Amino acid sequence: MRTLKLSLRQLQIFRQVARRKSVSAAADELGISQPQVSRTLAEIEKKLGTEVFFRTPEGLELTPTGKLLLNFAEQTLSLAGETERAISEKVGVPACPLHVAVPPGLLSYAALGIRAFHEEYPELPIRLEVGTPERVLELVTRQQVALGLFAGPESLLPREVASEEVGEQPWGLLAPESLAETPLPKLPLVLPPEGSLLRRVLEHATGHLPESPHHAADVRAACALATTGFGAYLPLACTEVGLVVHKASPKIVLPIHAVYPEHGRYPVSARAYVRLLSGLKPPITFFPRPQ
Repeated sequence: MRTLKLSLRQLQIFRQVARRKSVSAAADELGISQPQVSRTLAEIEKKLGTEVFFRTPEGLELTPTGKLLLNFAEQTLSLAGETERAISEKVGVPACPLHVAVPPGLLSYAALGIRAFHEEYPELPIRLEVGTPERVLELVTRQQVALGLFAGPESLLPREVASEEVGEQPWGLLAPESLAETPLPKLPLVLPPEGSLLRRVLEHATGHLPESPHHAADVRAACALATTGFGAYLPLACTEVGLVVHKASPKIVLPIHAVYPEHGRYPVSARAYVRLLSGLKPPITFFPRPQ
């Protein structure tokens, strides 16, 4: 009887090509090069002695052998994932580094979780990536980090990621104290760029954002500009740098989600971090009442 000697990585790449019907799309989602995907498919076909895809105007389609292999790949990868989870739960101790990506607005919250993780697992290395919400989700979907944090509704997350709500973060319209009573039409506002994920999150939370020609790409930039005389929608933690809640500020509470690849590794270290994070409260967890 002939043994099918294919690695889990080969099966993962084959399955992604089958799902996306495109070598380039699969490569982008897996975070690897197109030649690497093509080589893997060639290796698979050489081992099987037959083709697994054929080209159509709509993209790659599975041959009868390819359909059988896809069924095998789905079952094998599912079993491998279940086995890994069972072993992890049995062992219960993280053994790999923690690699997490966060947007600037959640940096303080993420740092509290990292400190708690380090105190519990001091021997494990920690790597923290900071980027826009779009960059965080890109790193997660490409499986270049094990875990990311996202503040906003779950409906805005891509289908390639799974999520778990771990807390909430209050936001508001912040400004220097000298502008806290300024009518909104006269308040110079700095907003996230049009079309950005943060802009979509705030539009979802407020229902409507005022128009403004002034844009800042992330929370750090918006906070810095606000201290110089602008208004900006920011986490309430930014009041620590001297900003106050504007009298016309809407009440905004964003859910915080831990996000990880829908299909891929979710290491014990990442799960331990989420467990610790869920037991913490983000800095400033209340919305100040009007005086």
